[in-house]
Amino acid sequence: MLSALHSELTKTVARRFDAAIDNPGGGTGLAKVLQDLNAEMAHEGGLLPQQTQVGQKSAPAVYEWRYAQNGRTRSTIFSFYDNAGEDFASEDRALSIHYLGQVSGVILLLDPFSFPENAARAADRGVSLSASDGPEAVLGSLTAVLRMSHSVKQNKKIPVPVAVVVSKIDAFFDEIPHNHPLRQPASKLPLFDEAESKSLHDHMAALIARWGGDGLLRSLEQNYDTYRVFGASALGAEPDYRAGVINARGRLPHRVAEPFLWLLAERGFLRKQS
Repeated sequence: MLSALHSELTKTVARRFDAAIDNPGGGTGLAKVLQDLNAEMAHEGGLLPQQTQVGQKSAPAVYEWRYAQNGRTRSTIFSFYDNAGEDFASEDRALSIHYLGQVSGVILLLDPFSFPENAARAADRGVSLSASDGPEAVLGSLTAVLRMSHSVKQNKKIPVPVAVVVSKIDAFFDEIPHNHPLRQPASKLPLFDEAESKSLHDHMAALIARWGGDGLLRSLEQNYDTYRVFGASALGAEPDYRAGVINARGRLPHRVAEPFLWLLAERGFLRKQS
């Protein structure tokens, strides 16, 4: 997902916002890992990347975004870190992720096959799930760390905005009508469509509840000031999970950038359309 986001930012998103989005440290650390993964998936019969390794430590991927708004040049610098779900399997392990005390936003990526009601679908497709606990446990560990690192009392909500992204949404397109909002492409306008995003949040939350994730939704509501649920696909078409290769159609990323654009809009860097 991060490799797809890296590619979308420097190409599709840059064109959409008429922006210069540069990756000055692209030859090192996580940025190089993302470039290498994109190269592996680019050719016919491209290989699916391995899951993020537990305790992986790479220098963050750093970007600068510059664009013109109302006659003024606006710019921001941001960076991405990456952690495996197993890094949040327990609060003790999660507490070792020190950078969480400095983050201005979190993108929490959840595997839809890890929800209770999707276990049979995962087995049918030969999906290999990580050894981490379910989505609610991962969110619980993240919440505990954010409370501690940002000194948030138990009777207060966490101010750090969290984008909860259900990945591999293409694996469930057979359950979703073709004209459903979750299957429509992202906007091409140079702003963030807040009304559309809220509508997609509601649809995605309904799916999560149907999959047995209603506890996750309650935890988000009770612990966070600002959160939004997204559905996205790094590939846009189901791969062959058993063989570990992407679909013959190639990569067609679906709404990969929307969670990050929402975080930027929440900070006021991007205009919202309500």
